[in-house]
Amino acid sequence: MAAALNARVPADWPESDFEAVLPLLLDGFEREPDHDSWDGVIILEGEERVVIGAMGLKGGPDEEGTVDIGYNILPAYQNQGYASEMARALVAWAFERGDVQKVIADCLYYNQGSIRVLEKVGMKRLYQDGDMLRWSLTREEWQAVQHQS
Repeated sequence: MAAALNARVPADWPESDFEAVLPLLLDGFEREPDHDSWDGVIILEGEERVVIGAMGLKGGPDEEGTVDIGYNILPAYQNQGYASEMARALVAWAFERGDVQKVIADCLYYNQGSIRVLEKVGMKRLYQDGDMLRWSLTREEWQAVQHQS
């Protein structure tokens, strides 16, 4: 995989919760390496191009214009702002396309790092279903935050 990405891939990547998603992500990159993809990106850090995680939307917008964001950052690179920076950029990219009306996300109720990322992006907690929290940010909410900045 390191050769395909032209990057250094740490031994602990991907983490177990991301392993099932990775083949789909890589398949999308191989099929259309230059296309405007909903699949996601692999996050590389520094001149050494070290893989530190991945982030993406779980497919294009549904009939209501909703997309679902997902991300994974290796523990050694957490709490350094990478996920927040990428999430802000990904949400902005989605809303700037015009066909997205809402971005949603799920995270475990005890994952304080993910909760902070989603709050920094401006998402609001909708509800809890078992261990999972559902979050949402509408286009109007996002635009209001952009005008305050």
